[in-house]
Amino acid sequence: MGASPGPKRRTPTASRGRPREFDVTAVTEAVARVFWAHGYHATSLDDLCEATGLLRGSLYGAFGDKHGMLLAALDHYAEGAVAKLSERLNPTLPPRDALRAALMHHTRIASALTGLRGCFVTNTALEMLPDDGELSARIESIMRRISTLLAAAVIRGQTAGVFDTALNERAVGDFLLCLTQGLRVLGKIIHDEDQLAAIVDIAMRALS
Repeated sequence: MGASPGPKRRTPTASRGRPREFDVTAVTEAVARVFWAHGYHATSLDDLCEATGLLRGSLYGAFGDKHGMLLAALDHYAEGAVAKLSERLNPTLPPRDALRAALMHHTRIASALTGLRGCFVTNTALEMLPDDGELSARIESIMRRISTLLAAAVIRGQTAGVFDTALNERAVGDFLLCLTQGLRVLGKIIHDEDQLAAIVDIAMRALS
């Protein structure tokens, strides 16, 4: 028999062969919360170090620079937002009920925005665009994924005969995307869910 294998070694994941001693996902979540609360320009590296408990060198090693931290934070936020929207557009529910429930979620979120944070993606777009080309492409991709999910929900309703079959797939997806983002922005001013729900009802009638 050959020699017994020695203890397994951790695979290095950081630059220069040094393994990271932290959970990148947890750190990314912490970074996202800081950017979401304060915006990109008002967030300092000291803020990010304090929120994550890491030194600058560790943050740079994981994300490259502050801009890289923002991109990673957006990606993390978007993955969660898209996954949750997909769940809300539950294909086991009747198409109209599923879509209305998904839209109503935004009214409940908006009416509860006591911290006035709004949508992280929308806030970042308003602060950073149009001067940041790399970020613009990232946000456009996120918005397109959301629009596609919403359009698919309408197509399902068209097939079931509850939505107007003349509606253009891409246009209706963009319309509903604008509605969801608008609800998040309007929710910074209006905290009455019934008032926001009335907007959703108008949108649902527009689809019939």
